[in-house]
Amino acid sequence: MASLKKKVAGFVSCPTCAAISAVLAAAKVPSAIRNEVAFDSRIRAVDSRVKSKAKREVAKRVVRPLTKQAKKRAKILSEELKAANRRARKKNGGLKKGYSQSRIMKEAHKKAQRRY
Repeated sequence: MASLKKKVAGFVSCPTCAAISAVLAAAKVPSAIRNEVAFDSRIRAVDSRVKSKAKREVAKRVVRPLTKQAKKRAKILSEELKAANRRARKKNGGLKKGYSQSRIMKEAHKKAQRRY
């Protein structure tokens, strides 16, 4: 791809722009029109979007399925979190005095660990 990069109109072109320029040159389009079309900001934007999408696809990690034990632990913790939230909340949904999200999580973890 590095071979497609060239300096045109004072800046380094993207590979997509260079490829479009080469296709237009092969079709014998005049250079003024070819440069106008090939190095348009919309073409450069498409090139950057394609690159970022490709990077995201490469960066996606494969997630392994949960083991039976992990599913069991997740379910137990979920149940304990629901119970701890019920104990810590008032009827209007706010936290009772002395409770914080940190305390709720600590209580849920402690009770869940006893159940494993």
